Amino acid sequence: MGGYSMPMRALALTALLLGSAACRTPRPEAGAAARADLSVATCELPSSPAELIPLAEAPIPGELHERFDLPDGPAWWAPAPEDAERQRYREALVARLGAGGVEARALLARSREQFAAQALPLRREAENNARVLEGGAGTVGPTSCLEWRLFQRQARRFPMLEHPTEFSAYVLRGQGRLHVYFSGADRAGAKLRSEVTERVAAEVARGFVLVAHAHNHNFMFDRVPGDRLWTTPETVNVVGGGVAPSLTDVQAYRGMHEALGLQGAWVTNGLETGRYTAGDFTRLSAWEPVP
Repeated sequence: MGGYSMPMRALALTALLLGSAACRTPRPEAGAAARADLSVATCELPSSPAELIPLAEAPIPGELHERFDLPDGPAWWAPAPEDAERQRYREALVARLGAGGVEARALLARSREQFAAQALPLRREAENNARVLEGGAGTVGPTSCLEWRLFQRQARRFPMLEHPTEFSAYVLRGQGRLHVYFSGADRAGAKLRSEVTERVAAEVARGFVLVAHAHNHNFMFDRVPGDRLWTTPETVNVVGGGVAPSLTDVQAYRGMHEALGLQGAWVTNGLETGRYTAGDFTRLSAWEPVP
């Protein structure tokens, strides 16, 4: 779902979600729930998922899709711990941007100004940054423990500052459990697969609630047009890291809400998270063709 990806990716996502059919509900591996129960007190994802989701076609480099079956509990929703990994990540960002430059409002304001100076259609990416800054949609706060663990899982695969990549996750609640579908690849953007969305649809059909879709917005330094970050001459100075959803993100959320009953969305940079309700999906701007 990249923060600054091509509009057609959102259309493809919407079509995929609306066309998904429910599949057989997956069964957890023996002992997976027990391992998860041991980790909930410290809000740590188990080292092994309940299911590694196979694909019908060859994966792209680094592509991974996992399902975690976790006991629900307040630790997941509490602010993330300031562990050594998170401290190093924060310190590296402060070294590049300054202490004030890593704050969510500063990043949103920077993105708004950078995009507002661009030609259409890129200029419209300023709209959601402005709306969040002005209090018209969403709330911004410290990253939760669950959000950090998802971010951390991808960061341990690919260092986020040296080699930015993106994770995405569906978070479902029901029957005292959290079912989390985690996806990631060696890409600054997400690869959506029907094998995942069909499993999510099956969970919803049997009573689980899709409380959120989560993904990260990368910090992107030392960009060069044509690089792996989809950089163009217009975006070469866009650092990213803002927690307002992009136009394509909102287009995707609207499709997920219609197809799967998505209740909210989380956009995190690992330090702070923008959280959006289904009602915000209509208050935020989505990608639309330019006449």
